[in-house]
Amino acid sequence: MFNVGLIDSLKVRVKLENVKILDKRLITDYIAYYPDIETLDDDGNEQQKLGDNFRKAEPFTKIINGITYRFFIKAFIDSQKLAHEYVVFQISAKMLKSKYFEGIRSDNYSAIVDDINSFGVLHITRSAFLAGLVSDIDICINQLIDLKSLKSAFSLIMHNPNAGKKPLLHHISQSNTQKNTYNLGLDFNKREKATNTAPYCKIYHKGFELLSKSITFYKAFLEPMKTSVIDNLVRYEFTIKAHKHKQYLCKQGFKADFKTLSDLLRCRETELTRIAKSGLPHYIELKTKSKVDTDLNPMDIAMQFYIENLIKLGFDREKLLGFTYLIDCPVGRSRTKTKAKKLIDDLENRDKNLSIKIQSNERSNKFLTNLGVSL
Repeated sequence: MFNVGLIDSLKVRVKLENVKILDKRLITDYIAYYPDIETLDDDGNEQQKLGDNFRKAEPFTKIINGITYRFFIKAFIDSQKLAHEYVVFQISAKMLKSKYFEGIRSDNYSAIVDDINSFGVLHITRSAFLAGLVSDIDICINQLIDLKSLKSAFSLIMHNPNAGKKPLLHHISQSNTQKNTYNLGLDFNKREKATNTAPYCKIYHKGFELLSKSITFYKAFLEPMKTSVIDNLVRYEFTIKAHKHKQYLCKQGFKADFKTLSDLLRCRETELTRIAKSGLPHYIELKTKSKVDTDLNPMDIAMQFYIENLIKLGFDREKLLGFTYLIDCPVGRSRTKTKAKKLIDDLENRDKNLSIKIQSNERSNKFLTNLGVSL
């Protein structure tokens, strides 16, 4: 459940001929045609791409206990004027109900298929579902972190943006009484504007979200959760948009060449984690090792290191001692490290607030490290 990449949601596109339609209104009321396969596969801002001559597919939607079931029919006409029709299923881990935090896996996806078939609108076999093409994939990583340390992590992010990327970072409102929501987080870009090098990512307090926007689902399937979990549960999400995004990830060395749901479910959690953690480095300036003049004595190196790095917020104990590893002489390194530790201990003993701050920074930095960012 924690610190690993899990499949949270995606779209599965299955050829209409492989789906038995039981309620014909799904075809007559909801079908929409697209000019080409690329537009059909890209689940971004469809209407803007299509223009007025093409309408967006209208979904068949059912909401039960806070779970949204949505599917619709899309089609495109090829160069030979032949129609290729697909049923698109929008699925999420919420459809696993009490097993929500498992993520969608090869050993539980069948429960989602059974749920969809139970509506009596269509019927699809598990094998046909597995053969469906996948897009708009959300991979999530759950972590536990206290609120103060989370805010500190956000501060670290906002103080270290990549050049030109800071305008793409948006705070998620902590409270909105009109919409009856309460949350805290950061959006990186917008889902409809995401690109290969500016992918859509999101960090938000999942516990707050469950107790506000998703309260119906929480009460139906998850309640009660331990206070120590729900009060500190934070989620990171990374979205793989469509085929071009998968190609880009493959070129970066990731095993993202999954075309079908079967391919995706065979992807190991370790690889899903690697893929998800590739998102934030596009937005955050990663730390680099300082260039140190080897002629400087240990104290000069320490002064240079602190002058350069203490202007940044959020140093924890490990980072405060980081400069000592730049000292080549073992004796000089040991003496300087001992002296630095004593200095830090003296400061903590004099100022308890500083001690609390260092501990908070340690949790914040560990949280960001688990998401592929080291500042």
